[in-house]
Amino acid sequence: TFQPRAPIVRIVAVNECPFDGLASAMVVAGVVILAALASLLSPDVASVAGQVLENAADQPIMLPPVVGASGPEKMLVFIPGGRVPNERYIATVKAIQRSVAGAKLWATILAVPQRLCILACATKSLCFLDSVVETALALAAQVGWQRGNDSENVWLAGHSLGGTCANRFFQASSNTSSGAPFAGVLVMGSYVDEAGGFDVTSFPKPVLTLNVELDGGSARPGKTSTWFRQYLGLVQSLGEEHATTNKAVIVLPGMNHSDFCPGFDVPSDLMAEVSQEDATEAIGRVAGAFLQVHVTSNETARDAALSVLRPAIAWTHDFLAPYMLAQDMERNISDVSASPEGASAFCAQAQRIIAGISTATHADLLVRDAFHASLGGLMHCHPKASTDGTGNAVTTTCSHADYYSNLQNTGSLTAASQLACKMLSRESIAHQLNITPPVASDIPCSEVNKAAADLAVRIAAPSTRQRYRKMGRGICFMQDRPVPGNVGPLWVYGYSLEIVDTGKCLAVSSPVLKTSLDSKIFPGSCYCKVLSPARVLDWMMTDSLKPSHSLPMRRDDDKSATQPFIVV
Repeated sequence: TFQPRAPIVRIVAVNECPFDGLASAMVVAGVVILAALASLLSPDVASVAGQVLENAADQPIMLPPVVGASGPEKMLVFIPGGRVPNERYIATVKAIQRSVAGAKLWATILAVPQRLCILACATKSLCFLDSVVETALALAAQVGWQRGNDSENVWLAGHSLGGTCANRFFQASSNTSSGAPFAGVLVMGSYVDEAGGFDVTSFPKPVLTLNVELDGGSARPGKTSTWFRQYLGLVQSLGEEHATTNKAVIVLPGMNHSDFCPGFDVPSDLMAEVSQEDATEAIGRVAGAFLQVHVTSNETARDAALSVLRPAIAWTHDFLAPYMLAQDMERNISDVSASPEGASAFCAQAQRIIAGISTATHADLLVRDAFHASLGGLMHCHPKASTDGTGNAVTTTCSHADYYSNLQNTGSLTAASQLACKMLSRESIAHQLNITPPVASDIPCSEVNKAAADLAVRIAAPSTRQRYRKMGRGICFMQDRPVPGNVGPLWVYGYSLEIVDTGKCLAVSSPVLKTSLDSKIFPGSCYCKVLSPARVLDWMMTDSLKPSHSLPMRRDDDKSATQPFIVV
């Protein structure tokens, strides 16, 4: 039977932990006696997915308001990331507390089963963190926290997997008849739902998405752009102040995923470019500003908080704008000139590359693209030559984009895994324009891949471009792979762009199908599956910076060590 163990008592100096409302005798003695339970699970939660959950060595950590804090009492409930000792978040949470003015911000850092909150919160319908949270809040009440209306005073926060659990726990708690149970959510190195009622757009309470430039995992910049687009949509529909106040999405420069948990090196992370001390202060400043907007009624304090958030969002916009632009080149749903499903600007650009002509030399050639969301639509679309009302030559290409698996929002890559471009051949375009082909031989699909890489480097944010040129692993453009027999369905359904991280570079090879002008089946065609510029930018921002071996993450200046206490 799962039985709770006896409470563990820790004694900490008063100047480290000033609690309001404790007996004066304890203050005079210079100590605070705090209780922390060694086990937080009730028997009915002890088994999930067929395995018994036992509490890890961690104990819940209580952090009282900073000395001299005044205003209404608020509580921040912080859920640790996967396998991270909860004490590693003490510095981060303290930095948040220091940055909040106009309120007395308490905080508790939960101790979750096996240091994996997901075991107790597998889905929003199988989330049993309530007993863990309630135990921690009860402990806080024992040492002076005055509990009020949770929907106004209690905020959820989490890092990495803890952010996922914070999102799920909020949703699970919202399933009750009482409505939204907490004041809001802060996810760090993490994110909320990609779509639906709990994405950034529709989340029923304020939510901050706080990620970093050098995250080596799923909360990488390319993934974060999904929610930044939603923030921008709110700016358009409800105004900048509303969006920034309630749904801010921010990427902090020069920091990595491990910066949220000082002293714990997250596997496969990138090397940070700022000191841990500076990173912790920056995280605390931005997260604290978001909280401050909501917990204070002082307009001056609120304006001060917005003055922190706005520059951070502006930097995020400049940093992510190239990636979002490259994604829009995969498919632009607003361009319906050739297909009601949109157009791929990059496939239209690829047509000119394959033809060996440019807009400057042949402005009389108009290239339109017909995008098809399904492979069936691509299968039955064929490139064609025509003229417009003024007699100019018009080439219509066909396109389709494939994407990486993202089951339950678990994927890392949001760029297309490949762009399928059905185009006319060099000879066909020359025949259409009544000119001699400008190049003597066929241009391979690999030249389109090179163009994707060149474009990505050209439009990348300065920090991305400089870092990539200094330390990024490059792209190897391999020879095209002809489809046997030039069988169209085989090219559509059976062959894909090969993208392989060799350890030295990202090796890319395109499947190609070409027919001659005298072919009996779709003459003068050139089909290529090619690299998306957005996929190149994701490589530049993240995976190219990882060596082929395990990356040593610890900074030389990292002086953090395991804290010898549970309650501080």
